[in-house]
Amino acid sequence: MPYLLLGIDDTDWEGGGCTTYVMYSFIKYLDKENHVDSIVGLPRLTRLNPYVPFKTRGNASLSVIIRVSSEDEARDHVELMESLIDQLTRKEGKTSPGIAYMVIDHAADINGKLVWFYGKSVRDVVTIDLAHRVANSVGAKLRGGRGVIGALASLGFMPRDATYEFIAYRSEGSERPPIDVRDIRLWNDTTKPFTFLNLDGEQVLIEPHGPDPVLFGIRGDSPYHVLAMGNYLASKYGAIGWIIYMTNQGTDEHRSRINEGIPYMNVNFISTVINESFDERGHAHLVLSNSQEIIAYRHLGISRNLSGCIGCLVHAWGGVKPNDKLNLYIEGMRTLHDRYVKVKNPRCPVCGGPMESIGRAGLLRCKRCGFKDKLPRIIMPRNRWLLINPRMSEYRHLMKPQERIGLEGLALYIPRPFLWVY
Repeated sequence: MPYLLLGIDDTDWEGGGCTTYVMYSFIKYLDKENHVDSIVGLPRLTRLNPYVPFKTRGNASLSVIIRVSSEDEARDHVELMESLIDQLTRKEGKTSPGIAYMVIDHAADINGKLVWFYGKSVRDVVTIDLAHRVANSVGAKLRGGRGVIGALASLGFMPRDATYEFIAYRSEGSERPPIDVRDIRLWNDTTKPFTFLNLDGEQVLIEPHGPDPVLFGIRGDSPYHVLAMGNYLASKYGAIGWIIYMTNQGTDEHRSRINEGIPYMNVNFISTVINESFDERGHAHLVLSNSQEIIAYRHLGISRNLSGCIGCLVHAWGGVKPNDKLNLYIEGMRTLHDRYVKVKNPRCPVCGGPMESIGRAGLLRCKRCGFKDKLPRIIMPRNRWLLINPRMSEYRHLMKPQERIGLEGLALYIPRPFLWVY
Protein backbone atom coordinates (compact mmCIF):
# COMPACT_ATOMS: atom_id res chain seq x y z
CA MET A 1 0.00 0.00 0.00
CA PRO A 2 1.47 3.43 -0.92
CA TYR A 3 2.01 6.23 1.55
CA LEU A 4 1.63 9.98 1.14
CA LEU A 5 4.21 12.26 2.77
CA LEU A 6 2.64 15.70 3.10
CA GLY A 7 4.39 18.77 4.54
CA ILE A 8 3.42 22.43 5.01
CA ASP A 9 5.09 25.61 6.23
CA ASP A 10 4.83 29.40 6.46
CA THR A 11 1.10 29.79 7.11
CA ASP A 12 1.34 32.22 10.05
CA TRP A 13 1.67 35.98 9.82
CA GLU A 14 2.44 38.80 12.23
CA GLY A 15 -1.21 39.29 13.15
CA GLY A 16 -2.18 35.66 13.68
CA GLY A 17 -2.30 32.22 12.19
CA CYS A 18 -0.43 29.06 13.14
CA THR A 19 0.93 26.25 10.99
CA THR A 20 0.20 23.69 13.71
CA TYR A 21 -3.45 24.76 13.62
CA VAL A 22 -3.64 24.24 9.85
CA MET A 23 -2.33 20.68 10.29
CA TYR A 24 -4.73 20.15 13.21
CA SER A 25 -7.65 21.29 11.03
CA PHE A 26 -6.55 18.91 8.28
CA ILE A 27 -6.38 15.96 10.66
CA LYS A 28 -9.75 16.84 12.21
CA TYR A 29 -11.26 16.70 8.72
CA LEU A 30 -9.75 13.23 8.22
CA ASP A 31 -11.17 12.23 11.60
CA LYS A 32 -14.61 13.48 10.56
CA GLU A 33 -14.40 11.37 7.40
CA ASN A 34 -13.20 8.33 9.40
CA HIS A 35 -9.77 8.40 7.77
CA VAL A 36 -7.69 9.32 10.82
CA ASP A 37 -6.61 5.68 11.32
CA SER A 38 -4.75 5.90 8.02
CA ILE A 39 -2.23 8.29 9.62
CA VAL A 40 1.05 6.55 10.43
CA GLY A 41 2.41 7.39 13.87
CA LEU A 42 1.89 10.98 14.95
CA PRO A 43 2.03 14.13 12.81
CA ARG A 44 5.44 15.76 13.05
CA LEU A 45 6.32 19.29 14.14
CA THR A 46 9.81 20.32 13.02
CA ARG A 47 11.48 23.52 14.15
CA LEU A 48 14.00 24.88 11.66
CA ASN A 49 17.14 27.01 11.99
CA PRO A 50 16.27 29.69 14.59
CA TYR A 51 18.82 32.16 13.18
CA VAL A 52 17.63 32.55 9.59
CA PRO A 53 16.56 36.16 9.00
CA PHE A 54 13.39 35.33 7.04
CA LYS A 55 11.90 32.78 9.45
CA THR A 56 8.21 32.80 10.34
CA ARG A 57 7.04 33.68 13.84
CA GLY A 58 7.28 30.15 15.25
CA ASN A 59 9.70 28.83 12.61
CA ALA A 60 7.86 25.50 12.55
CA SER A 61 6.99 23.22 9.65
CA LEU A 62 4.56 20.31 9.84
CA SER A 63 4.28 16.96 8.09
CA VAL A 64 2.22 13.80 8.22
CA ILE A 65 2.45 10.29 6.73
CA ILE A 66 -0.85 8.84 5.45
CA ARG A 67 -1.67 5.42 4.03
CA VAL A 68 -3.48 5.90 0.72
CA SER A 69 -5.10 3.47 -1.67
CA SER A 70 -4.10 5.27 -4.85
CA GLU A 71 -2.52 8.35 -6.39
CA ASP A 72 -6.01 9.84 -6.71
CA GLU A 73 -6.60 9.61 -2.97
CA ALA A 74 -3.21 11.22 -2.34
CA ARG A 75 -4.15 14.06 -4.70
CA ASP A 76 -7.44 14.54 -2.81
CA HIS A 77 -5.52 14.99 0.45
CA VAL A 78 -3.18 17.53 -1.11
CA GLU A 79 -6.09 19.52 -2.54
CA LEU A 80 -7.80 19.49 0.86
CA MET A 81 -4.64 20.87 2.47
CA GLU A 82 -4.42 23.60 -0.18
CA SER A 83 -8.01 24.57 0.50
CA LEU A 84 -7.40 24.78 4.26
CA ILE A 85 -4.31 26.93 3.76
CA ASP A 86 -6.32 29.32 1.58
CA GLN A 87 -9.01 29.55 4.28
CA LEU A 88 -6.75 29.86 7.32
CA THR A 89 -3.85 31.97 6.02
CA ARG A 90 -3.46 35.65 5.24
CA LYS A 91 -0.65 36.28 2.79
CA GLU A 92 0.62 39.39 4.54
CA GLY A 93 4.18 40.66 4.87
CA LYS A 94 6.70 37.88 4.35
CA THR A 95 4.14 35.07 4.74
CA SER A 96 4.54 32.72 1.77
CA PRO A 97 2.82 29.33 2.34
CA GLY A 98 4.16 26.18 0.74
CA ILE A 99 3.28 22.50 0.38
CA ALA A 100 5.59 19.55 -0.32
CA TYR A 101 4.37 16.02 -0.97
CA MET A 102 5.39 12.70 -2.44
CA VAL A 103 4.08 9.14 -2.61
CA ILE A 104 6.34 6.28 -1.50
CA ASP A 105 5.92 2.52 -1.31
CA HIS A 106 6.95 2.04 2.32
CA ALA A 107 6.49 4.36 5.30
CA ALA A 108 10.15 4.04 6.32
CA ASP A 109 11.45 4.49 2.77
CA ILE A 110 12.60 8.10 3.21
CA ASN A 111 15.20 9.16 0.64
CA GLY A 112 18.60 10.00 2.13
CA LYS A 113 18.67 13.32 0.27
CA LEU A 114 15.50 14.34 2.11
CA VAL A 115 17.12 13.50 5.45
CA TRP A 116 20.17 15.56 4.45
CA PHE A 117 17.94 18.47 3.40
CA TYR A 118 16.14 18.38 6.76
CA GLY A 119 19.47 18.57 8.60
CA LYS A 120 20.66 21.46 6.46
CA SER A 121 17.39 23.34 7.00
CA VAL A 122 17.75 23.00 10.77
CA ARG A 123 21.38 24.12 10.87
CA ASP A 124 22.00 26.33 7.84
CA VAL A 125 20.44 28.83 5.43
CA VAL A 126 18.64 27.08 2.54
CA THR A 127 17.53 28.65 -0.74
CA ILE A 128 14.31 27.89 -2.54
CA ASP A 129 16.36 26.84 -5.59
CA LEU A 130 18.04 24.12 -3.54
CA ALA A 131 14.63 22.94 -2.32
CA HIS A 132 13.42 22.56 -5.91
CA ARG A 133 16.58 20.68 -6.93
CA VAL A 134 16.25 18.26 -4.01
CA ALA A 135 12.54 17.79 -4.67
CA ASN A 136 13.23 16.96 -8.33
CA SER A 137 15.90 14.42 -7.38
CA VAL A 138 13.66 12.55 -4.90
CA GLY A 139 10.38 12.79 -6.81
CA ALA A 140 8.65 15.25 -4.46
CA LYS A 141 6.28 17.94 -5.70
CA LEU A 142 6.26 21.50 -4.40
CA ARG A 143 3.44 24.03 -4.49
CA GLY A 144 3.49 27.61 -3.24
CA GLY A 145 6.14 30.08 -2.15
CA ARG A 146 9.07 30.13 0.27
CA GLY A 147 7.23 27.78 2.62
CA VAL A 148 8.15 24.85 0.36
CA ILE A 149 11.61 24.89 1.99
CA GLY A 150 10.33 24.03 5.45
CA ALA A 151 7.59 21.78 4.07
CA LEU A 152 10.15 19.67 2.18
CA ALA A 153 12.52 19.66 5.17
CA SER A 154 9.79 18.26 7.42
CA LEU A 155 9.39 15.28 5.07
CA GLY A 156 12.99 14.32 5.85
CA PHE A 157 12.59 14.33 9.65
CA MET A 158 13.91 10.87 10.62
CA PRO A 159 14.59 11.42 14.32
CA ARG A 160 17.51 10.06 16.30
CA ASP A 161 16.03 11.92 19.24
CA ALA A 162 12.55 13.38 19.58
CA THR A 163 10.07 14.84 22.02
CA TYR A 164 6.30 15.40 22.08
CA GLU A 165 4.11 18.45 22.35
CA PHE A 166 0.46 18.55 23.36
CA ILE A 167 -1.03 21.68 21.77
CA ALA A 168 -4.47 22.97 22.79
CA TYR A 169 -6.35 25.61 20.80
CA ARG A 170 -8.77 28.41 21.65
CA SER A 171 -11.70 29.62 19.62
CA GLU A 172 -11.14 32.43 17.12
CA GLY A 173 -11.42 35.88 18.67
CA SER A 174 -11.49 34.62 22.27
CA GLU A 175 -9.17 35.93 24.96
CA ARG A 176 -6.43 33.60 26.14
CA PRO A 177 -7.18 32.97 29.84
CA PRO A 178 -4.27 33.22 32.27
CA ILE A 179 -3.27 29.77 33.53
CA ASP A 180 -3.00 29.42 37.30
CA VAL A 181 0.58 28.80 38.35
CA ARG A 182 -0.66 26.38 41.03
CA ASP A 183 -2.05 24.08 38.34
CA ILE A 184 1.26 24.07 36.52
CA ARG A 185 3.29 23.50 39.68
CA LEU A 186 1.12 20.51 40.64
CA TRP A 187 1.36 18.88 37.22
CA ASN A 188 5.03 19.76 36.83
CA ASP A 189 5.82 17.92 40.07
CA THR A 190 3.63 14.99 39.02
CA THR A 191 4.96 14.50 35.48
CA LYS A 192 8.67 15.37 35.77
CA PRO A 193 11.10 14.38 34.36
CA PHE A 194 8.86 13.36 31.43
CA THR A 195 7.65 16.92 30.77
CA PHE A 196 9.91 19.96 30.65
CA LEU A 197 9.95 23.76 30.52
CA ASN A 198 6.59 24.12 32.25
CA LEU A 199 7.52 26.63 34.92
CA ASP A 200 10.31 29.10 35.71
CA GLY A 201 9.83 30.10 39.32
CA GLU A 202 6.38 31.73 39.30
CA GLN A 203 6.34 32.26 35.53
CA VAL A 204 4.16 29.91 33.48
CA LEU A 205 6.05 28.83 30.36
CA ILE A 206 3.42 26.76 28.54
CA GLU A 207 1.28 29.74 27.51
CA PRO A 208 2.26 31.73 24.37
CA HIS A 209 1.80 35.49 24.18
CA GLY A 210 1.29 36.00 20.45
CA PRO A 211 -1.89 36.39 18.39
CA ASP A 212 -2.00 32.73 17.32
CA PRO A 213 -4.87 30.35 18.21
CA VAL A 214 -2.72 28.25 20.56
CA LEU A 215 -4.07 28.10 24.11
CA PHE A 216 -1.03 26.34 25.56
CA GLY A 217 1.59 23.69 24.74
CA ILE A 218 2.98 20.93 26.97
CA ARG A 219 6.37 19.50 25.97
CA GLY A 220 7.86 16.24 27.13
CA ASP A 221 9.53 12.91 26.41
CA SER A 222 6.39 10.82 26.95
CA PRO A 223 3.14 11.29 25.00
CA TYR A 224 1.21 9.85 27.93
CA HIS A 225 2.55 12.40 30.40
CA VAL A 226 1.89 15.38 28.12
CA LEU A 227 -1.57 13.90 27.44
CA ALA A 228 -2.42 13.59 31.14
CA MET A 229 -1.34 17.14 31.95
CA GLY A 230 -2.67 18.66 28.73
CA ASN A 231 -6.08 17.00 28.85
CA TYR A 232 -6.71 18.30 32.37
CA LEU A 233 -5.71 21.86 31.46
CA ALA A 234 -7.61 21.76 28.16
CA SER A 235 -10.79 20.87 30.00
CA LYS A 236 -10.29 23.45 32.75
CA TYR A 237 -9.38 26.36 30.46
CA GLY A 238 -11.91 25.78 27.70
CA ALA A 239 -9.86 24.48 24.77
CA ILE A 240 -11.84 23.85 21.57
CA GLY A 241 -9.54 20.95 20.67
CA TRP A 242 -6.03 19.56 20.96
CA ILE A 243 -3.45 17.33 19.30
CA ILE A 244 -0.15 15.62 20.13
CA TYR A 245 2.81 16.11 17.78
CA MET A 246 6.15 14.33 17.64
CA THR A 247 8.78 17.08 17.43
CA ASN A 248 12.47 17.87 17.29
CA GLN A 249 12.08 20.44 20.07
CA GLY A 250 14.52 20.29 22.95
CA THR A 251 16.94 18.03 21.05
CA ASP A 252 19.78 20.45 20.17
CA GLU A 253 19.26 19.39 16.57
CA HIS A 254 20.40 22.83 15.41
CA ARG A 255 23.83 22.48 17.05
CA SER A 256 26.83 22.07 14.74
CA ARG A 257 30.53 21.33 15.17
CA ILE A 258 31.57 24.34 13.11
CA ASN A 259 34.20 26.50 14.83
CA GLU A 260 34.21 29.54 12.57
CA GLY A 261 31.88 32.52 12.40
CA ILE A 262 29.42 31.65 9.63
CA PRO A 263 26.38 33.97 9.48
CA TYR A 264 23.04 32.60 10.66
CA MET A 265 24.46 29.32 11.95
CA ASN A 266 24.92 27.80 15.37
CA VAL A 267 28.67 27.42 15.96
CA ASN A 268 31.10 26.28 18.66
CA PHE A 269 34.27 27.98 19.87
CA ILE A 270 36.93 26.71 22.28
CA SER A 271 39.19 29.59 23.22
CA THR A 272 40.47 31.73 26.08
CA VAL A 273 38.60 34.77 27.36
CA ILE A 274 40.87 37.82 27.06
CA ASN A 275 38.41 40.62 27.82
CA GLU A 276 35.02 41.12 29.41
CA SER A 277 32.74 44.13 29.78
CA PHE A 278 29.13 45.03 30.48
CA ASP A 279 27.30 47.78 28.63
CA GLU A 280 24.82 50.24 30.11
CA ARG A 281 21.92 47.84 29.44
CA GLY A 282 23.57 44.99 31.35
CA HIS A 283 24.50 42.89 28.31
CA ALA A 284 27.78 40.98 28.68
CA HIS A 285 30.49 41.27 26.02
CA LEU A 286 33.38 38.77 25.99
CA VAL A 287 36.33 38.69 23.60
CA LEU A 288 38.11 35.38 22.97
CA SER A 289 41.76 34.88 22.06
CA ASN A 290 40.67 34.03 18.50
CA SER A 291 39.21 37.61 18.29
CA GLN A 292 35.63 36.30 18.38
CA GLU A 293 33.25 38.56 20.31
CA ILE A 294 30.51 36.92 22.36
CA ILE A 295 27.36 38.75 23.41
CA ALA A 296 25.01 37.57 26.16
CA TYR A 297 21.82 39.58 26.51
CA ARG A 298 20.87 40.63 30.03
CA HIS A 299 17.45 38.96 29.80
CA LEU A 300 19.12 35.55 29.42
CA GLY A 301 19.95 35.76 33.12
CA ILE A 302 23.56 34.60 32.69
CA SER A 303 25.47 37.91 32.53
CA ARG A 304 26.44 37.79 36.21
CA ASN A 305 27.90 34.29 35.81
CA LEU A 306 30.20 35.53 33.05
CA SER A 307 32.05 38.01 35.28
CA GLY A 308 35.58 37.07 36.30
CA CYS A 309 36.16 34.79 33.30
CA ILE A 310 39.27 36.51 31.89
CA GLY A 311 41.98 33.94 31.37
CA CYS A 312 39.61 30.96 31.44
CA LEU A 313 39.54 28.42 28.63
CA VAL A 314 35.87 28.13 27.63
CA HIS A 315 33.64 26.24 25.22
CA ALA A 316 30.95 28.64 23.98
CA TRP A 317 28.15 28.03 21.50
CA GLY A 318 25.33 30.03 19.96
CA GLY A 319 24.14 31.73 16.80
CA VAL A 320 26.19 34.05 14.60
CA LYS A 321 24.50 37.24 13.46
CA PRO A 322 26.19 39.75 11.12
CA ASN A 323 26.09 43.29 12.46
CA ASP A 324 29.17 45.47 12.01
CA LYS A 325 31.02 42.18 12.56
CA LEU A 326 30.14 38.52 13.09
CA ASN A 327 29.14 38.32 16.74
CA LEU A 328 28.28 35.10 18.57
CA TYR A 329 25.00 35.44 20.48
CA ILE A 330 25.47 32.96 23.24
CA GLU A 331 23.21 30.00 24.01
CA GLY A 332 25.51 28.37 26.53
CA MET A 333 29.07 28.14 27.80
CA ARG A 334 31.15 25.90 30.00
CA THR A 335 34.55 26.45 31.56
CA LEU A 336 37.15 23.89 30.48
CA HIS A 337 40.03 25.32 32.48
CA ASP A 338 40.09 28.04 35.12
CA ARG A 339 43.25 30.18 35.31
CA TYR A 340 42.54 31.14 38.92
CA VAL A 341 44.06 28.47 41.17
CA LYS A 342 45.42 28.15 44.70
CA VAL A 343 48.76 26.44 45.35
CA LYS A 344 49.01 24.66 48.70
CA ASN A 345 51.38 22.28 50.41
CA PRO A 346 50.49 18.57 50.58
CA ARG A 347 49.86 16.70 53.81
CA CYS A 348 52.68 14.67 55.37
CA PRO A 349 52.86 11.19 53.76
CA VAL A 350 54.02 9.71 57.11
CA CYS A 351 51.61 11.06 59.69
CA GLY A 352 49.16 13.21 57.70
CA GLY A 353 50.24 16.39 59.43
CA PRO A 354 50.56 19.85 57.83
CA MET A 355 53.74 20.61 55.86
CA GLU A 356 55.68 23.89 55.77
CA SER A 357 58.39 25.25 53.48
CA ILE A 358 61.97 25.45 54.80
CA GLY A 359 64.42 27.49 52.77
CA ARG A 360 64.92 27.91 49.06
CA ALA A 361 65.82 24.30 48.34
CA GLY A 362 62.14 23.45 47.97
CA LEU A 363 62.12 21.25 51.03
CA LEU A 364 58.93 20.73 53.01
CA ARG A 365 58.89 19.76 56.70
CA CYS A 366 56.04 18.21 58.66
CA LYS A 367 55.07 20.34 61.63
CA ARG A 368 53.96 17.25 63.53
CA CYS A 369 56.62 14.56 63.01
CA GLY A 370 59.48 16.50 61.41
CA PHE A 371 59.56 14.49 58.15
CA LYS A 372 61.43 16.35 55.37
CA ASP A 373 61.30 15.87 51.61
CA LYS A 374 60.80 17.61 48.25
CA LEU A 375 57.14 17.05 47.52
CA PRO A 376 55.04 18.53 44.68
CA ARG A 377 52.59 21.28 45.58
CA ILE A 378 48.83 20.79 45.08
CA ILE A 379 46.99 23.01 42.60
CA MET A 380 43.42 23.73 43.62
CA PRO A 381 40.88 25.41 41.28
CA ARG A 382 38.59 28.07 42.72
CA ASN A 383 35.52 25.93 42.02
CA ARG A 384 34.36 27.86 38.91
CA TRP A 385 33.78 24.92 36.59
CA LEU A 386 30.70 26.56 35.12
CA LEU A 387 28.02 25.27 32.80
CA ILE A 388 26.02 28.35 31.83
CA ASN A 389 22.58 28.08 30.23
CA PRO A 390 19.88 30.74 29.84
CA ARG A 391 17.02 30.92 32.29
CA MET A 392 14.19 28.56 31.34
CA SER A 393 11.95 31.30 29.96
CA GLU A 394 14.63 32.21 27.38
CA TYR A 395 15.15 28.77 25.86
CA ARG A 396 14.70 28.53 22.10
CA HIS A 397 12.52 25.71 20.81
CA LEU A 398 15.42 23.50 19.73
CA MET A 399 17.68 24.01 22.76
CA LYS A 400 17.97 20.94 24.98
CA PRO A 401 16.96 21.58 28.61
CA GLN A 402 19.24 20.11 31.27
CA GLU A 403 16.41 17.93 32.60
CA ARG A 404 16.36 16.05 29.25
CA ILE A 405 19.94 14.83 29.63
CA GLY A 406 19.78 11.04 29.87
CA LEU A 407 16.34 10.78 28.24
CA GLU A 408 17.50 11.19 24.63
CA GLY A 409 15.77 8.79 22.26
CA LEU A 410 13.17 7.63 24.78
CA ALA A 411 10.32 9.06 22.70
CA LEU A 412 11.16 6.77 19.79
CA TYR A 413 10.23 3.65 21.79
CA ILE A 414 6.86 4.75 23.20
CA PRO A 415 3.75 3.68 21.23
CA ARG A 416 1.21 6.23 20.07
CA PRO A 417 -1.62 6.85 22.54
CA PHE A 418 -5.04 5.61 21.48
CA LEU A 419 -6.39 9.16 21.91
CA TRP A 420 -4.01 11.70 20.41
CA VAL A 421 -6.32 14.22 18.72
CA TYR A 422 -9.56 15.74 19.93
